[in-house]
Amino acid sequence: MPSATFFNLPPAKREKLLAAARDEFVRAPFAQASVNRIIHGAGIPRGSFYMYFADKEELFRYLMEDFGTQLIRQMERLLEERNGAVFAAFLDLFDYVQDRRAEYRDLLNILRRNGDMRPGLFPGECRGGLPEGLRERMDLARLDLREAGDLEAILHQLFFLTGGALMRSAGPGGPEAARAGLVRRMDILRRGAEKQAAPPAGSAAEAI
Repeated sequence: MPSATFFNLPPAKREKLLAAARDEFVRAPFAQASVNRIIHGAGIPRGSFYMYFADKEELFRYLMEDFGTQLIRQMERLLEERNGAVFAAFLDLFDYVQDRRAEYRDLLNILRRNGDMRPGLFPGECRGGLPEGLRERMDLARLDLREAGDLEAILHQLFFLTGGALMRSAGPGGPEAARAGLVRRMDILRRGAEKQAAPPAGSAAEAI
């Protein structure tokens, strides 16, 4: 988490630093990205950088979680539009990003360059617990929840699948292949996560 000093910066100066960081992480994978290039692009002394962030990794994680927070807000809207249907809303999220590729170009390129890191897209609160804004918009009656933590586990898998598909959409095969793969993987997960309709009385399935 950035320091309080970073958050106390004027918004324009804060955004200039983040823009320089985005440019650098688009240019090079995390391991090769240069703090010197970031501070040069931001026009700040090296010492100031370390007053704001502990290191390059903290800056990278903050950028990814900032992207993730934007996507969480979109998920809330999409869940409302889908009347709480979780799987449909996640597929809509993938489509939403693809429809706005220019807006999310930096995110997609950073994901593509850092696929081996599996960079986190979603905020720490989501990894440690489900944001209330998502929970209250989900139709939990659709899901086969049997134990505490089942909902969080399902959401974790959907976040992981969607993030992976977004990453692949910027590579060979493009968005179409990435979406087809996402649909296939979601279908496999859905079979175990959504409640199944009860078989008709007297059917062979019921007898089993």
